[in-house]
Amino acid sequence: MTAFVAFFGRAGTGDLELRLDAARIAIAASVLRRAGEAGFAPLIAVTRDGEAVGAFRAAGAETVAERTEPFHLGEELAALVRARGLQRICAIGAGAGALLTVDALHLMREELEGDEALVLSNNYYSADLVAFTPASALDAIALPATDNPLPRLLHQQAGLRSRQLARSAATLLDVDTPADATVLVRHPACPADLLGIPTWEDELGLRIESLMQLITTAERELLVAGRVGAPVWTYLESQTACRVRMLAEERGMQAAGRDLDGSARTALGFLYQHTGPVGFFERVAELGDGMLFDSRVLFAHLAWRPGAPERFASDLFDADGAGPELRAFTAAARDARIPLLLGGHTLVSGVLWTMVEAAWSGHPEPVE
Repeated sequence: MTAFVAFFGRAGTGDLELRLDAARIAIAASVLRRAGEAGFAPLIAVTRDGEAVGAFRAAGAETVAERTEPFHLGEELAALVRARGLQRICAIGAGAGALLTVDALHLMREELEGDEALVLSNNYYSADLVAFTPASALDAIALPATDNPLPRLLHQQAGLRSRQLARSAATLLDVDTPADATVLVRHPACPADLLGIPTWEDELGLRIESLMQLITTAERELLVAGRVGAPVWTYLESQTACRVRMLAEERGMQAAGRDLDGSARTALGFLYQHTGPVGFFERVAELGDGMLFDSRVLFAHLAWRPGAPERFASDLFDADGAGPELRAFTAAARDARIPLLLGGHTLVSGVLWTMVEAAWSGHPEPVE
């Protein structure tokens, strides 16, 4: 038996955060249901949120309230393992795995059950999905507060053999910003029960469509800036008709604390300081016909620390909602002469991968 454990906690109380949480709850419930079909048992959801409890129980999972305050994923997992006597476990955060099929989950479970010491993850350095055996390996590591470093710790400190799942939209997409959800529903493999999740079509739909058409059109150029990994770059080089210009900076920024200690630096940050917001997007428009921009790297360079409501408002090009710190940046991005999307790390990994896959599946013919 291999347990499947999903974690959900509220991101905040603002309208944008509540809409995103509704999407994340629906995704986690859908993934739990598919995990049950793939043979995982028991299905456990860790949350104390009433709305989430109802959705997860309807999906066939039992729910338990988190024990730690503030939330500490490692301690929560260790407590479950001890209380239930679990031998194998797959842990996932709400919002991740929306495109994972029953077959893919089944193969993951079978691989785990056929090995004595293994950790599988969607990202070795920054995981949203981690499956491992034996579960007692948690006793041999410094328990992390989040899931991001868990596969690395299980490999380096507990000695488990590590394998990273093949990269795809299914393994990389983690919905935690408005653009993530709005791109998800365009993917041909989006499960039917997720097609009705809250999205931001009015604010982002035309931008996404323009970028998807750019991807499938020769002699156009896509600019991707932020924490882009080499596998994504390699994928784009082989799977897009357009040219790709990549500005990859500050990988591992959050893990190293560079976003908080003021040491994060980006070439685009220096450009922004030199030109100001309007000039910045004028220069950016000379580098490509469309852009996906991991804006959190720029924010860190400029020592901006907006809260989630302001970040999400900026992602939606709502200059007034973005607050005084981000207002000028957001207005200039909104008025840029090329289509662009703003977001976090997922925008230049899972979302980008999802857009490329979706663009080649029933998308309108490229512009001649």
